[in-house]
Amino acid sequence: MTELNQQSASEIARMIRAGRTTSSTVMAAHLDRIAAREAAVGAFIHLDAERAMERAKDADRQPPKGLLHGVPFAIKDIIDTDDMPTGWGSDLFTDRRPDRNAPCVQAFLDAGAIPLGKTVTTEFAYFHPGKTTNPHNFRHTPGGSSSGSAAAVADHMAPIAFGSQTAASLIRPAAYCGVCAFKPTTGAFDLTGVLPLAPSLDTLGLLSRDPEDFVLASAVLTGSALPDLPDFSDTMPRVGLMRGPHWREGTMEMRDVVGRAMRALADHGAETGEIAHPPLFAELTEAHKVVMGFEAARVHADMCASHGNGISEQFARLVQSGLEITQAQYHQALAVRDRANAMVDILLAECDALLVPGAPGEAPEGLVATGDPLFSRMWTLLQLPCVALPLGTGPRGLPLGIQLIGRRNEDGKLLAVAKWVHAIFSAAS
Repeated sequence: MTELNQQSASEIARMIRAGRTTSSTVMAAHLDRIAAREAAVGAFIHLDAERAMERAKDADRQPPKGLLHGVPFAIKDIIDTDDMPTGWGSDLFTDRRPDRNAPCVQAFLDAGAIPLGKTVTTEFAYFHPGKTTNPHNFRHTPGGSSSGSAAAVADHMAPIAFGSQTAASLIRPAAYCGVCAFKPTTGAFDLTGVLPLAPSLDTLGLLSRDPEDFVLASAVLTGSALPDLPDFSDTMPRVGLMRGPHWREGTMEMRDVVGRAMRALADHGAETGEIAHPPLFAELTEAHKVVMGFEAARVHADMCASHGNGISEQFARLVQSGLEITQAQYHQALAVRDRANAMVDILLAECDALLVPGAPGEAPEGLVATGDPLFSRMWTLLQLPCVALPLGTGPRGLPLGIQLIGRRNEDGKLLAVAKWVHAIFSAAS
């Protein structure tokens, strides 16, 4: 029998609603796992086990009040909470205490979910890492910036967790830790109360071990009913492989896992084929760097000037180099983005999703960096919905993964494809 802390958020919600378990029993299972593993994994920057259990017991005394009643969740520490500190991954702000919850947190609370605590983020959701290790091998990075959220979900400390992405901060840690991640269309979820980095790129998202959880969470976050998604029992999904301009910069095992994924989908009836990337796509990664640097510098220049000695070298460099980017260079990068987006609409006209690499390969060894965001920068710039799915392991026994890319504002269709693909991958593992 699957342990309670290994169940998905969706299954936990169903079990509690059906009276097959209780919120406090579920919470105890997760807190026991945290107690056993947190010292090595370091997923949390703030954890109040006693408060979490009190809330779970309160939930047991009430009828189910929402789609996530009794489900534990974790919160990336750039997201405001009114009863826990939000320190943004910086020693400068460890005592920062917001006076209200970010709307995304409040939506989960209103749906009956129970917060476990705040998870480690890289400093200001950029590159300088925190204490978190990869649960599969403590000598390797979990990725970033949603480091603690990915590690907590991967290590069965939480069934679902909030993260965010400005470059690769959801997809890359999901790939490195062997879990699923959902970066919706940029702007799909309210970012109020979430620390900005580069506003045109920042996207609130989620990590879990089952993409069904993203469907449930999306309904909660958008205040909508659960959608009736296609199950592909009649018409198979259409999935196109796009190697992309950086294909040869990934590892051989990454290229192999992408090929294996496409063969598995074709074997299960998907309409598959290969789509060549337009030459313009080779400019997207650099365009992303320009947009991110320009916007981050304008958002954080004053803070860096005020707290220079307490800012990491990585973040200080980002802001300094961003201030050197001109308005003309910034608008030129945005123009590249817009031209590429027009091409994406054509490329996806006959395709439900693109299948692309999730990360360059396995999680690198060492904890002083979080890995290369290369395989997500372009899709984040294009503001498209993305889902990371784990598939297999590399030569060091660490997870590998792919990502699926959908049309802008067609997140539901992408999640339906992701559920179908995940079921195939899970059955083969």
